[in-house]
Amino acid sequence: MKRKVSTVLDEALFRRVKIESARQGRQISELVSEALEAYLREPPRREAPRSIARSSFGAMKAPKSLVRSILEDEDGPFDT
Repeated sequence: MKRKVSTVLDEALFRRVKIESARQGRQISELVSEALEAYLREPPRREAPRSIARSSFGAMKAPKSLVRSILEDEDGPFDT
């Protein structure tokens, strides 16, 4: 069973769909249905934004003693 729906599309997107339907010799509704089926089969993965610290964790393998030494030698924000 098919059901008629109404929606609003961006003009440029509608133009692209109309051109593609003419190129393929298919109805716009067929292309939209196919696109929705593909989307619902595998929705896009939306990853949460990662912080720089989290994404770089473990990037450099260094012993604690080396890290401590670097931090002790580095001037801090309150050192002048």
